[in-house]
Amino acid sequence: MPITINKIAELCGVSRGTVDRALHDKGNVRPELRDRIKQVAQEYGYQPNRAGLALSRTHHPMRLGVVLHSVQTPFIQMLLDDCRKEAERMRAFSTEVIFRLASDVDPLHQAAMIDELANQEKVDGMVVMPLHNDLITFKINELIEQRGMPIITVNTDLPASRRLCYIGQDNIAAGRAAAGLMGLTLGGRGRVLPFTGYFKGHLAYSQRMQGFLDEMALRYPDIELLPVESCLDSGDRSEEMTITALRQYPHLAGIYVSSYGYDGVCRALVGLGLDQKIHVITHDEIPANLLFARDHVIDFIIGQDAHMQATLPLQLLSDHILLKRAPEKDNYFTDIRVLFHYNLGTLLD
Repeated sequence: MPITINKIAELCGVSRGTVDRALHDKGNVRPELRDRIKQVAQEYGYQPNRAGLALSRTHHPMRLGVVLHSVQTPFIQMLLDDCRKEAERMRAFSTEVIFRLASDVDPLHQAAMIDELANQEKVDGMVVMPLHNDLITFKINELIEQRGMPIITVNTDLPASRRLCYIGQDNIAAGRAAAGLMGLTLGGRGRVLPFTGYFKGHLAYSQRMQGFLDEMALRYPDIELLPVESCLDSGDRSEEMTITALRQYPHLAGIYVSSYGYDGVCRALVGLGLDQKIHVITHDEIPANLLFARDHVIDFIIGQDAHMQATLPLQLLSDHILLKRAPEKDNYFTDIRVLFHYNLGTLLD
């Protein structure tokens, strides 16, 4: 049976209140006594009661901020839905989650949202889907260094920042996986059109494309790669660009989409009667992609686990603030899950 605060107090010859203040760094405990209490707690495997700690903050709830961009895209909508469900669950433990959402990729807008959460909402920690920009790096590092605020990055990382940890896919590895699938599907030959959402700002897109291009060059040098096109996360734009590319390159063999915009690519292929003739590899197991995979329009989907990205950051922040428990890893990578027509199972039910 785990040791209790009362037992630690008995072993140390102090009151329960003194143990509580020492374990949670509340002050008014001599340094040598605080260290002795913590040593006893560690030796006997003391585990704080998260629910009890949270409920003790009823009059001063923990406040966590969540900053997301590109919220108009289907995958981020899935992530946001799961994040809101987790926020509702955490309300029972005196934790309030405050969202700041953007559909754009404007670093000035994101910096303003971070400032608002820190200075007006007075949050205790943040989960940020960061834009890859020096201003955002500066803002995050400033909050960490000057206020000691824990910040976790999600979905896309900001390696130059001092964030607590990153939760999301290893995007370079995911891009390499897409390249391997494309190379095997085409038998090492053919012409491929790569799509991205943005050339700047969205590191996940850039890393996926980097992994894809590097692996194609290394393993499949006989596959011709056309210049990377940017669809600006727009299905309408990717549809028009796909139609234009097919007029210019009628013998196109494959299309790789590293960002949102896959729906437009698929609509173009179906409209031209070229579905099942041109091989398509996309990311994100959203409902539309699953339907296109069922119908053989998409060959492979690379998933990245929205639920883990939505819930684990809030849980780790809560543990860090309440239990003084640091994340065990610097990167919590989601699985690179490959889906195709024959393993969709119950996902479409």
